[in-house]
Amino acid sequence: MDLKTTSLRKAFWHYTLPSIAALLVSGTYQIIDGIFVGHFIGPSGLAGINLAWPWIGILLAVGMMIGIGTGAQVSIATGADKHDLAKSFLVNGLALLCIVGLPLALILHHNSEWFLYIQGAREDAAAQGNAYLGIIAPSAPIILASIALPFLVRNLGAPRIATLAMLTGAISNILLDALFIAWLGWGLRGAALATVLGESLSILICLFFLMGSRNPLKLSLKDLKITLGQISRIVSTGASSMLMYLYISFSVILHNVLLLKYGTAIEVAAYSISGFLMAFYYLTAEGISGGMQPLVSYYYGARQFQRVKDTFKLAAQYGIGIGVGFVIMILWVPDFFVGFFSRGNPELEAVARWAIRLQLCGLFLDGFLVLAASWFQSLGLARKATLITLFNMMIQIPFLLTLPWLLGLNGVWIAVPISNLCLSMFVAVLLWKEFKRL
Repeated sequence: MDLKTTSLRKAFWHYTLPSIAALLVSGTYQIIDGIFVGHFIGPSGLAGINLAWPWIGILLAVGMMIGIGTGAQVSIATGADKHDLAKSFLVNGLALLCIVGLPLALILHHNSEWFLYIQGAREDAAAQGNAYLGIIAPSAPIILASIALPFLVRNLGAPRIATLAMLTGAISNILLDALFIAWLGWGLRGAALATVLGESLSILICLFFLMGSRNPLKLSLKDLKITLGQISRIVSTGASSMLMYLYISFSVILHNVLLLKYGTAIEVAAYSISGFLMAFYYLTAEGISGGMQPLVSYYYGARQFQRVKDTFKLAAQYGIGIGVGFVIMILWVPDFFVGFFSRGNPELEAVARWAIRLQLCGLFLDGFLVLAASWFQSLGLARKATLITLFNMMIQIPFLLTLPWLLGLNGVWIAVPISNLCLSMFVAVLLWKEFKRL
């Protein structure tokens, strides 16, 4: 597809539909993980996986940084017809996965128990969290590659292969969940093992494309050069994506600590249900921004600035609209969503109904912030993208520290939507100024 001549809407959907489909399936299998855990392990399992999630969020953060940072730089170089530079970025992005993966696995593995303890995890919840991290932490290189490689494949003009890779991993995960959790009864160890094996299949498909003849940037031995300057640009471009997921991990840690201070493990289990639903929409927004990103980077490199702006408008129209619709459904029929994760536990169901109504009432603002950060990132404006993410972390802290003190558990549930509203007004001004500059 020639992006310089193809209509914007056609190009947008060519990249966005596979990205949305893949990430929706990814979101679906995460929800199905929660369904299996909720039904076959119970509230302690839901609490355990939620206490372990921030550690996984670190892996997601690094993987997104490498995948999006490399993908954006490859697309910008390709749009400017600098194919040797694009090859260099691709090689350095792949090298960065290896350089970071093994040390990160060692760090996470040797600090897992301490990490759960500082959040207040005790007894069953702590045991469940340790069981999950015992498999996930040593598998850090696999997790990183499964996140980053589909971004690279998609930005090289093969969104369908990227989608196939993610679909294969997701479907395999679901089938293995049924085998390991429901049939064999391996608990959260089974859930973690299913994730690692499913994502390994996704990696194999991506590597087959990257090393094969269908890769438009065909690599040879002479291209295998590590350049610190290229790695630095990849890291700076992808930093906002990394910070976005670090922010999510940080937010989950704060929530876990506060929920265990003002409530019990039941509240943490309810928060995990809210988190599964949030992840489903968040990944939808990421899918739309993932389809937007290569187009914006390419058009910017080709100096087609009106298309740069129109692509964001189109992405926001669908990303925010889907979020508004999802919020309406949650407020209208919360029992429908909670019922997926609980099997006859009235206490958990009552807490979760109230929690998702309060915490997810402004969910569509998360989509707006994701799209805005991704748009700045696609233009190579890493500082503005990073600023959005840093402010997202900074503005949330005072609300989480003061509202629970004033309102108890309700203050914990409403801190995020209020902080997102404040930040969205600031980001809207940044976007307006950048639109005027273009």
